[in-house]
Amino acid sequence: MDDQSQRGIISTAEGESKDWINELPDCILSSILSLLTIKDAAETSFVSRQWRNLWKTRPPNLELDIPNIFGSLYAPLVEWDRSIYSVASLSLQFDRQCYIKRVNEVLELYSGNKLDSFKVAFFFNREFTEDLDKWVRFAITKGAQKLDLQLLRGALDPHDNFYVFPHWILADLNSSTLKHLSLHRCVLKPPTDFDRFIQLETLSLNDVVVDPDFLARLFSACVLLESFTLNTCNVRSNLIIGPSLHLHDLKVLTCYRLGRIEIDAVNLSSLEYDGYNTEISFMRTPRLVRCFFKGWSIGPVPHVLTLLTSCPELSTLHLQIRNNFEHIPQTFPTLKNLKQVKLDLLMLDFELGSVLNILKAAPLLEELIITTRAADYHGEMRNLSTFSHNHLRKIKMQGFQGMWFEIELAICLLKIATKLEVMVIDPLGSYYVGDRTWGTWVKMTCCYQDGNEDENPEEYDDPGDENVDNVPYELLRWQKRGRAAVQERLKDVKTDAQVIIL
Repeated sequence: MDDQSQRGIISTAEGESKDWINELPDCILSSILSLLTIKDAAETSFVSRQWRNLWKTRPPNLELDIPNIFGSLYAPLVEWDRSIYSVASLSLQFDRQCYIKRVNEVLELYSGNKLDSFKVAFFFNREFTEDLDKWVRFAITKGAQKLDLQLLRGALDPHDNFYVFPHWILADLNSSTLKHLSLHRCVLKPPTDFDRFIQLETLSLNDVVVDPDFLARLFSACVLLESFTLNTCNVRSNLIIGPSLHLHDLKVLTCYRLGRIEIDAVNLSSLEYDGYNTEISFMRTPRLVRCFFKGWSIGPVPHVLTLLTSCPELSTLHLQIRNNFEHIPQTFPTLKNLKQVKLDLLMLDFELGSVLNILKAAPLLEELIITTRAADYHGEMRNLSTFSHNHLRKIKMQGFQGMWFEIELAICLLKIATKLEVMVIDPLGSYYVGDRTWGTWVKMTCCYQDGNEDENPEEYDDPGDENVDNVPYELLRWQKRGRAAVQERLKDVKTDAQVIIL
């Protein structure tokens, strides 16, 4: 910095102080205030006369959730509850009447002529239906393109405390600008002649009671739909997806009463499916690139893998098996373009042969991530490395418990993958559970016990280690014994790969 600049700073500091903030144009000040919660922004109206109405001229995006209405101090509490998939305890501290009153005040003071997006998130009770109807009408008449109703159930609320989505408000308009609709704990039952979803590009239904007749005509009523999520919904019918030329993203998760599924979407690129007893009976998805499949019951895994062989562009496959991992035959059809496989084996036992047969069916596979929590195995465990894989470059085994059959699997993979560059063995890790309303990843804890690495373990004396710096006992034992035991078992395997044991 030159001397002139320094003298300028000193003279300014020694002279009268200047209010640089109020020198900024109102549009910049409003933009700065938009970064605050609505409550915090409203409190700036006491700064000066100039600031009295600044907070009212926010950008055309209203997000009226609990932290925005009651202040930023609520945000950590909401996030803490989300991390355990529950907001019920927060509801006991929540003043619904105060929330309703404050939202009504915000909407009365809103000075914009247009809205781009509108979101409310609070503990709904049916006694506030009239208020919520008024808010939806406000958003729709302001031309909102995105509407998000996250209605939570309080700890003492009945399970059937749902909000009936007011489709008649959209029907009152000559046309609808709505392009993105997200509903949580609502009832969606528009009449058969309803045509106000014609502009919808995104529809996300979470814990929604959906009318079967509406679901049957969904893709004729929403011809532009690009993304569709059906999550934990009460649906007692079959789900016929398409035919659709626009659908790119489809998620069908934990809809236990759903019948069979048919998918006819030639431009679908991403599919997430969490099925219980639901069968995917038909798939025409030639441009599918990514698939997440969670299977619970016997039968669907080989069936779905067979369906996926008709997807020539499939490059990423995530299989999560919860109950039974059926035998995958050696003559399984080839998944020609598959580059990455994530395999979550979250059942009592698994079969190594089927794991290898999946690798054999993906000759161009480059990355394999295996998550295991199995306590046992079935089938042959040794001498299964009867083929070579020449494209596999990276392997990660997470949730590793140091079980002897997990070590045998690692040895087998090291022998098969002739071009392998790195193998990572991690006693921790995290795995994906699907796109849920609260959180999508589960963190794993260490489950190592002394003797896991032995096929016929003897009884080991408890060394009596206490937690060190809050390190869990199992992780401490892994660090002191398990890691070295696995290293010893793998040291004689001939491989050029780097083996990293965390």
